[in-house]
Amino acid sequence: MNWDGPVSAAERLSADEYILPEGWQEAVEGVEYIVYFNSGALRHDPATVVNIKKFEELTGIKVKAIEVSSLILFDKTLSVLVSRDPSIHGMSLTDAPLELSQVIGAGWAAPLPFWTPEVQEIYPQALVDAMRGPDGRVYATCDTMRVYVLFYRPSWLKAAGVDKVPETWQEVREAAKKCREWAVENLGPDYWGIVFPGKYNLAHMLQAGIYSQGARVLVDGKPVWNSPEGRNSWQLWYDFIATDKSAPEACLGYTWNDYQEVFAKGKAAMMLGFSTYIVRCSNPELAPGVQTDVFGNPVEGGDFAVVAPPKWDANHPDSHRAAFIDFDGFIVNPFADDKHQAAVMLFAEFRMSKEACRNEVLVEGNDAFFPGVYDDPEVLNKIRFPEALRLSAQNAVMEAFPPGSKHSIDILVEYFGKAVTGQMDAQAALDAAQKEIDEIYW
Repeated sequence: MNWDGPVSAAERLSADEYILPEGWQEAVEGVEYIVYFNSGALRHDPATVVNIKKFEELTGIKVKAIEVSSLILFDKTLSVLVSRDPSIHGMSLTDAPLELSQVIGAGWAAPLPFWTPEVQEIYPQALVDAMRGPDGRVYATCDTMRVYVLFYRPSWLKAAGVDKVPETWQEVREAAKKCREWAVENLGPDYWGIVFPGKYNLAHMLQAGIYSQGARVLVDGKPVWNSPEGRNSWQLWYDFIATDKSAPEACLGYTWNDYQEVFAKGKAAMMLGFSTYIVRCSNPELAPGVQTDVFGNPVEGGDFAVVAPPKWDANHPDSHRAAFIDFDGFIVNPFADDKHQAAVMLFAEFRMSKEACRNEVLVEGNDAFFPGVYDDPEVLNKIRFPEALRLSAQNAVMEAFPPGSKHSIDILVEYFGKAVTGQMDAQAALDAAQKEIDEIYW
């Protein structure tokens, strides 16, 4: 298969309609279907459904997506790869920044030849580097991509006396306190100034605080959460619950979608949430709680807005309005036969094309792995808050964590809970967590 024919791979991917590579029919001859693990249920992935249908129409190859809960997806993937099972041809990686280094290092992902130097220049460098192996080759594509933005309820902030949209985390903290105090008096005790996840995605919240100070988590390739910037971030999220009471202790049990659903139900004034929730919150059926202002008056498009993630304080540049960029990776099983590998590589390449990424934005509200999508007038005319999304994507930080990082985040979650519930001092809990994390790597 000639990935640079009939035109270069970069041109094929950049076309408004994806162009199949030269010789693809011979490369996949005899392949009737491909099978891959999809992260979660397809009913939550409408853009994936659209792109599967388009790929089937283009190639005649059926795509069988096995729906696997994100909680067990990596375990099932490892089981297939360790046993060298050739029957699953591709896999999604829900926590790609944490999982890719382990899979690539073990030789459990096939290198993807369509990642030519010219193609690599098109896509976000930080993400391409996160999918690169020690040999310089690229071993994955981006399944879906989401940036974080700060969601807020304009009517709630105004009613609570918040004069301006928060631009720093210090302003967010003060606004959250005011919104909570106003809500207790006017809405009820189960309305909150801010919500966030205290489970696995707690790490993303801590990262946002760290990146907003211009720092990083990884030091010499190992996670260090109790740096000065890390201490500041840890204290901020602790204070939201334990000190200010502007966030509920229930946050400790919230997963990545739980807290966002709390916002969508109208129970919180702010959240640092996935950009995908812009589409969800715009839908009266999916987010009835934000279709009116806090006084019950209907608001066209919903009573919510978003801005780029806050910087730490006014002394930091706007380039520090940064957060983690979350993406699901996609790999090809190196133990599948050559024909099925070629077919699933075609599927992987199609999904990173401009055409497929445009569907991710317009159909599902995900962000586009292919940056040129945002130059498309059709897209610009249909998406909301394009400037906030642009700035968030521009400043987003990607760190590829080493093997063992999923366990390290479990440790963080455990000790954050101990701190919030009063079992330990906040900073002592962070130091204890870091000590256990250090034992993984030293």
